[in-house]
Amino acid sequence: MESYDLIFDTTANSRDVSDQVVTPEQTLAPSIHLEGTPSSIATPMRVLNDEKAVANTTSREKMCECLAVHGIKTTDKSNYLKQYLICIFQTHVLLTYRTRSRKAWLARGQKNASNQVIRVASEEQGREVRRVRTLAIRALYALGLDYGLVRVAVQEGNQLAIMDVNPAPKLNKEMESAYIQAVREYVCQIPHAAVDLKRVTLGADPEFMMRHSNGRLVMASKYFPRRGRVGCDAIWHGQNRMKKPLVELRPEPTTDPRELVIRLYRGMMMATRRVSESNIQWLAGALPHHQFPLGGHIHFSGITLNFKLLRALDHYLALPMVLVEDRRGIGRRPKYGFLGDFRPQFHGGFEYRTLPSWLISPTLSKGVLAAGQLIAARYPELTATDLVDVSVQKAYYEGQKEELQDRAVRLWEELTLLPEYKTYKNYLDSLASYLFSGTTWDESKDFRISWKLPPYRR
Repeated sequence: MESYDLIFDTTANSRDVSDQVVTPEQTLAPSIHLEGTPSSIATPMRVLNDEKAVANTTSREKMCECLAVHGIKTTDKSNYLKQYLICIFQTHVLLTYRTRSRKAWLARGQKNASNQVIRVASEEQGREVRRVRTLAIRALYALGLDYGLVRVAVQEGNQLAIMDVNPAPKLNKEMESAYIQAVREYVCQIPHAAVDLKRVTLGADPEFMMRHSNGRLVMASKYFPRRGRVGCDAIWHGQNRMKKPLVELRPEPTTDPRELVIRLYRGMMMATRRVSESNIQWLAGALPHHQFPLGGHIHFSGITLNFKLLRALDHYLALPMVLVEDRRGIGRRPKYGFLGDFRPQFHGGFEYRTLPSWLISPTLSKGVLAAGQLIAARYPELTATDLVDVSVQKAYYEGQKEELQDRAVRLWEELTLLPEYKTYKNYLDSLASYLFSGTTWDESKDFRISWKLPPYRR
């Protein structure tokens, strides 16, 4: 598919942009190259819909293969009760359309019924609509695209599946206006996308679980309230919703990674006063218990969320962390820990949810938070596009350390070239030494030992 050039101009009007990125056939250009951007802006920021990513959609077989790697279900066009058409630009749903519900017998071959498409109001937030929009964004991201039209099928049992992803959809006037406005806004954001480190505020809610020395799972809800600086996560154990096994640390946000680690430590000290038994182990990582995956969620605010930022975090944080991950952690993915996993937050920022719980050690915690702030602040200058390759995505989900080793080293070397790297050089160098040491963390080990939290046993 042909790519289109768009002259970088923050003052361009809608007609100027439309003339450059809408084809004579009234379709959206499958790929857009921004010409004339500031020299500090790296290629990933200057390209919308990388041609290699567009190639992932050129055949249904390729598309389904890629989505399957991410754990995303697909279906053909005959097996659905109704469908949604979602117009997406990066993390934003621009427009939502829906076919009228079809009777089950229509899905079994009857073709003479009306299948009218209606517009769904942007304000509609029913559970089905929210699930559909979330899945559509995830599918677009998984394919390496920045914009496109995603068709989502609603099947029997309220199951969702991707029918198609089109990077160059046919446009009606409403769609054209929405996409052109989104492109204009993106162009206007570029000069301000890279920010000073202290513009990026960090928060976190890493999880851990507790296990008795006899192997029995210890419920967090026995010791901690639902809310608070140290509380239990909403997930429950078995049929009893009151039994919650996961502990969350929720420190106050700050612009200083070191201070955030100090606040995390204070939270852990609070927790030790509630759980003082030495025969209860505290476990972190990805999957120390086969039923309960753990996350090391990082909250960012002070910056604009987009796919380019998420892909930078995936490349420069998620991929290198695979090198030290306990092998059992592979089972967390792709249901959890999938690439580009994010959640908008009420404060206007977002939560990056891909990483496992990095409470394994102070070295890992300090390094991950410092690297997260560095990447978030300077991502427009970073060049990696490795994850457009489905084989690299597969290596991440399968924990193929050997396949990712050289890539991770190269990615980290690029981070060291950023002038801001020196701000947290001690933390980042220590993290790099750990990541490339050839060792792996042990998720069965009490992490209180590495944090020197009382009481602990070696």
